[in-house]
Amino acid sequence: MRGVALSILLLVGSCAPDYAHSAFRCDAKHGCPEEQTCVLGRCRRPPDGVVCGEATCNALEKCCIDTINLPRCIAVGDVCPGTSALCDGIEDCQAGEQCCADGSTVTCKATCERVACRDDAGCPSTAPNCCFATATPWGECSLFSC
Repeated sequence: MRGVALSILLLVGSCAPDYAHSAFRCDAKHGCPEEQTCVLGRCRRPPDGVVCGEATCNALEKCCIDTINLPRCIAVGDVCPGTSALCDGIEDCQAGEQCCADGSTVTCKATCERVACRDDAGCPSTAPNCCFATATPWGECSLFSC
């Protein structure tokens, strides 16, 4: 019996935690899990950039689109008077999240009504077509072909 308990203890002790679906706060004293970076107090997987007009916004920026100005990158903490995007496809999100275009801020969430995309590969099977029907630099996944 003691051998079984020891085997179970060794098995449980050897399991590494999976941080892929977790979001943590961070600061100078509290770092992030491996493969994540502290960006403005939150651990994030480094995005590959958000296409924004002629530019590509980095991890400290978001794409801002409004009716007066051309699409442009602004600091993550700045206010955008229109629609802002922290992602433009699934490649910018943590595992298990989608890039959601449900409101005035396009951001990564576990579930959403409207999924932002760059191409068909970034769309779920329930809406497999990436369509660019709006004035935004990113597309939206659709059940129907474009």
